[in-house]
Amino acid sequence: MDWNKTKTIFIIVFSILNVFLYSLYLDRYTEAENLEELPESSVDEKLKDDKITYSNLPENVQDMPYIRGDIKTFTAKEAPKENVRVNIQDGKQLQVTFEKPAALAGEPESAEALIAFLEKEVYKGTSYGLWEIDKEQNKAVFFQIFNDDMLYFSEYGKVTVYWNEDGDVVRYEQTMFTDIIENQESKKLLSAITAIHTLYQKNALEPNLTITKTELGYSMHVQVSESRQMFVPTWHIEAELSDGSRQDYFVNAVKDGVIELNQPQEAVE
Repeated sequence: MDWNKTKTIFIIVFSILNVFLYSLYLDRYTEAENLEELPESSVDEKLKDDKITYSNLPENVQDMPYIRGDIKTFTAKEAPKENVRVNIQDGKQLQVTFEKPAALAGEPESAEALIAFLEKEVYKGTSYGLWEIDKEQNKAVFFQIFNDDMLYFSEYGKVTVYWNEDGDVVRYEQTMFTDIIENQESKKLLSAITAIHTLYQKNALEPNLTITKTELGYSMHVQVSESRQMFVPTWHIEAELSDGSRQDYFVNAVKDGVIELNQPQEAVE
């Protein structure tokens, strides 16, 4: 057997194979390039065609850091002292039931009355912002706030208030983050219009909707440890659908990409 001739044949065969694989790679790369995201001007035209409207988007968005916080361990001392039964679930959730329902100051089920209740009765109640009022289920959900920015849909940073048919509060549940700190480095954020374009190109937006709110907050990024979580700056985009209902969308404001959260659909009243 002529080894040199055989070696030459192998070299030729592998060269042909490499050329074939490189050609295949170029074809796939070209396909990927053709599927590349549309220019912003094209997306704007398509938004108009689908009758998706928006106005008053935030401008001159400031850089924001990632933040991290520790899940609070509750004790009975964080609950009201009178007219209550207290239970603490796994040390992380404070459950307070009123033996005699607590009347709300002002119009029952109103945002003002519920916020006033939180400020008066709930431990560090001013650290939470109202997310939704669900009149069908007689409950309201508040999310924790850090530096005026809401921590969206964290199970460990919220208060849920429940009331009876008379509009009096019967119980509430509370979780909380403590020792929230900012990472040293702030991140440059995507613009609000870029976040809207992201939602559109991911086919998340229905035709004939109106974007009613665009604001920045935070959503959970990673579980650092059993008791600590890290949060990423997040665009919250609220829209009114063609049937009048509300839909909430969330976009990673640092690295782009739609964030799926288990959000309610009813609007705050």
